[in-house]
Amino acid sequence: MPESKRSGPIWTNRRKSGGRLSLFRRRRLVGGLLFLPILAGTLLFFALPFCMVVGYSFGLAGGQARFAGFSNYVKVLESEAFRLAAGNTVKFLALGVPLLLVTGLLLALLLHAALPGSRLCSNTILLPLVLPIASIVMVVEWLIPAPVLESPAAFWVLLALYLWKNCGYITVLLLAGLALIPRELYDTAAMEGANRRQQLLYITLPLLAPSLSFSAVLGVINSFKSYREAFLLGGKYPHESIYLLQHFLNNNFENLNYARLAVASVLTALPIVFATVCVLLYQRRHS
Repeated sequence: MPESKRSGPIWTNRRKSGGRLSLFRRRRLVGGLLFLPILAGTLLFFALPFCMVVGYSFGLAGGQARFAGFSNYVKVLESEAFRLAAGNTVKFLALGVPLLLVTGLLLALLLHAALPGSRLCSNTILLPLVLPIASIVMVVEWLIPAPVLESPAAFWVLLALYLWKNCGYITVLLLAGLALIPRELYDTAAMEGANRRQQLLYITLPLLAPSLSFSAVLGVINSFKSYREAFLLGGKYPHESIYLLQHFLNNNFENLNYARLAVASVLTALPIVFATVCVLLYQRRHS
């Protein structure tokens, strides 16, 4: 039988494979060293304080710390102020984030189509991000009468401010995602007889899923920053329609009620973490 050909001596092949393995290990080592500062900062400034807050919520704080079990959680959940703040926050998230994504997607599609006036829109769409919050609220208070801000309509004013301020950033993110979709897919779909609606449903939205999920996470995070506008519009105790979880946290902090503050912080953080993990899992599945 003919002898099989070899690329070289076996010790040469082992040396090459060993070289490749050592290079792979070196890269992993360098990547781990670069990741260590981020990991250390996350553990020191986020994980450790959150664990301390969880301990405070069970009464493990102060010189006379006493394990209180879930009694602090029961008291906070029975509080009318907390239930009002939680209900308004959930309502704000349930309306604001989907509206933000839909508005940003529509604007991104219009800008991507290069319609007349799209260049002017793209140059001014990020302007709300650089305007000071105080000046924006001053203009709103000048345009809208005070009785409106002291009525249930204050919720819709706050929601409009949230959409106006964050819509430009979301639009830019989705516009970048649209630019990554190959044009050949649309041309092929058009040749197969697909109309605009079918191209949107079966090409644009599935390929834009990672950008949409990332925008949703940013929308949730930025929704909690709307407390600044709510505080400037109504102060510590605004109209009940815009009394948010941040008001509850701030008022308990001023009253030095650390147990209620810690419980409210944990109850606020857990749904946010859960929603963020769900969005990231959805993004990973569709990426």
